[in-house]
Amino acid sequence: MYPLFETIRYKNGVAENLSLHQQRVDYTLMQLGAITNIVLADHVTMQGNKPNLDDKVYKCRLQYNLIGEVHIAFEPYEIKNIQTISIQDMGDHDYPFKYVDRTWIKQILANAGTDEVILSQKGFIKDASYANLVFFDGAKWVTPAKPLFMGTRRVGLLQKGIITEAPIEIKDLKRFTFFKLINAMMLWEESSIIPIETLI
Repeated sequence: MYPLFETIRYKNGVAENLSLHQQRVDYTLMQLGAITNIVLADHVTMQGNKPNLDDKVYKCRLQYNLIGEVHIAFEPYEIKNIQTISIQDMGDHDYPFKYVDRTWIKQILANAGTDEVILSQKGFIKDASYANLVFFDGAKWVTPAKPLFMGTRRVGLLQKGIITEAPIEIKDLKRFTFFKLINAMMLWEESSIIPIETLI
């Protein structure tokens, strides 16, 4: 019923980066031929079971479809604890829109035997299973130019000039010292800095 979704960081009664999420929903609906629009602010502010106003971070998961139906759920959010991470080839798969069905991504992660995976395609680094990637080369933070998915946190950091983008091949990883996983739920400063040697 709801094949698409947005994950929005919600704290102190505020749905954060809503304009970037709105842009993505608008683009998705247009590309998939929908004849309706969805105003995220209306749905989030009208939601009856919003969390109490506190300083905890909540995940607002907003699911929707192409006829404008929306379902919202809130849950407390904790940053994922990653101890092991590996590079896995994703074959010919793609993920052009934020679909609820992420079966192939979950399967790769399950088969990997690590806490997290970095997906690659034809030798190029794409994304982690749930986040975009940025790599530090000693001077600047670089994100793959053609990620699996255009995350809102990634877009915002590019707009602010905090990160830059460039093609990154697996063979290029030795040029970097650290990397971060970034997504809508984590602020830039909350994302752990992981040594490149962690990749197995």
